[in-house]
Amino acid sequence: MTVPWDVIIVGGGNAAFCAAHAACEAGARVLLLEKAPREARGGNSFFTAGAVRTTFTGLDDVLPLLDNPNDPRLAVTDLPPYTPADFAADMARVTEGRCDPALTEILVNDAGPVVRWLRERGLHWRLMYDRQSFQVDGRYRFWGGLALGVVGEGVGLIEQHVVSAEAAGVVIRYDSPVVDLVRDGGAVTGVVVAGPEGRETVRAGAVVLACGGFEANADERAAHLGPAWRAAKVRGTRYNTGEGLRLALAAGAQPYGDWAGCHAIQWDAAAPPYGDRALTHRFSKQSYPLSLLVNHEGRRFLDEGADYRNYTYAKYGAVV
Repeated sequence: MTVPWDVIIVGGGNAAFCAAHAACEAGARVLLLEKAPREARGGNSFFTAGAVRTTFTGLDDVLPLLDNPNDPRLAVTDLPPYTPADFAADMARVTEGRCDPALTEILVNDAGPVVRWLRERGLHWRLMYDRQSFQVDGRYRFWGGLALGVVGEGVGLIEQHVVSAEAAGVVIRYDSPVVDLVRDGGAVTGVVVAGPEGRETVRAGAVVLACGGFEANADERAAHLGPAWRAAKVRGTRYNTGEGLRLALAAGAQPYGDWAGCHAIQWDAAAPPYGDRALTHRFSKQSYPLSLLVNHEGRRFLDEGADYRNYTYAKYGAVV
């Protein structure tokens, strides 16, 4: 890895590959370092349903994105507009007003252009009829604003990212955990990699840390979320253990956000301790708005039907 890299990206999920595509577009020589082996690549993104919340003015606005624009269901589909104002209002509602105003403005205004940019980078999109629509009087009616997903879900998302990145010249190295940052004064000028051949220093003009959180580290979960979270099952990868965050903080990065909260979900008690690469997100329990939830004493403990699933599942997952 002695090539003079312009950009090193640490991580191998959706965020890492988006950074890789952007750097390549700017003419950079890009090295992407993935902690996991090739057969376990993709970070948490691999385990998702591939849904992306984005903005659109209606069905005609989405059609150019779709992998199958001749789907006969489109003729009987109702897709209400989902505007940046709608997105911002949902963010405020779900977070009870605690979302960062500046970051939220970037998110809601850039979501639409980024989805179109990713289509140009080789990602294939579909309308998620199976997850986000009901048939009403013979027509498919979408609800909740979350209509668009990647073909092949999270598995397809990573496969398409890899194909596009490698075609653009991104070099991907697996089994390459980053264990330290190389610093020159206040600047980060490279990384130390603990690969199969031992430790190696790799330098670059810029380093992007896109290596996820600490959710697969029981000690970190207990420290930040509370001791009961030590026993939580992890929906995604076992490789997100927080090294990137710790290295960034040690280099002087600013802690930000709510470290006492997390993205949780109601999950099958019989699921394995980490993500299953065959079943991915299918251990989730999604039907609670049409059910009653009771605890081990047989008592209800939340309002199952307070809102659409899209707006309550992460909050209720944390309550469970």
